[in-house]
Amino acid sequence: MISVIVCSRRDPADSTHERNLRKTAGADIDYIRIDNRDNRYNLSSAYNYGVSLARGTILVFMHEDAFFMEGNWALVLEKKFVKEEVGLIGIAGTQYLFADNPGWVVAGRPYIRGHVIHELNNGETYTLTVFNWEHSDSSVVAVDGLFFAIRASLFSSIRFDDITFDGFHFYDIDICMQVRKTHQLLVTWDLLIKHQSGGAFDENWKKYAYRFCEKYSKELPASTVSTIPDLSRRVSFENFDLKGKAPQITIL
Repeated sequence: MISVIVCSRRDPADSTHERNLRKTAGADIDYIRIDNRDNRYNLSSAYNYGVSLARGTILVFMHEDAFFMEGNWALVLEKKFVKEEVGLIGIAGTQYLFADNPGWVVAGRPYIRGHVIHELNNGETYTLTVFNWEHSDSSVVAVDGLFFAIRASLFSSIRFDDITFDGFHFYDIDICMQVRKTHQLLVTWDLLIKHQSGGAFDENWKKYAYRFCEKYSKELPASTVSTIPDLSRRVSFENFDLKGKAPQITIL
């Protein structure tokens, strides 16, 4: 079984997210909603609490404004985790993290991988963001936190660092650095998710980036490739306007 852990600030009566996941999973799932309307938790502590409640052998950590656009996502994940070396799967990430600028999109193409749909401006704008056109699973060092899945058994030796990352940034890349010590991280093209917000690289983000670099100073840069990105020739991702038309969910 797959357990989905969500840190929520919405009214518990709003079941939109849970209904989307159950409708598109293709299998029974365990949905765990951590009520954070009173800001009791940071994202790391909420996820740690969720792990203690989970019953699944695969744990999904997901933003509540992220929705699956295709069916059978649970079956896709279960099939990929059959490989014992796989510890974590995301839908967007990077093959290279710099020591002084650990944002996962910094390396640019061909090092960044995956794709996602962004719904912005209260549904007025729909954009397909393509980080790389590689339509296969890619070995990476870090993934974006809007969605990732981790083998549950790993939580006997890993934990979200709710002390160093006591806000809502770098909890995702930190857990990736923990997982990659023993297992492979993948970004897959086989899952398509719509996200109703974008990233914020503000002063708060910079504060946690500094903490991340300090914590992993002896392990950065981190890479799954033999080349070093040349930032003077950096190629960014592509955004495709879907002309304001909401993409339809496909149930396979």
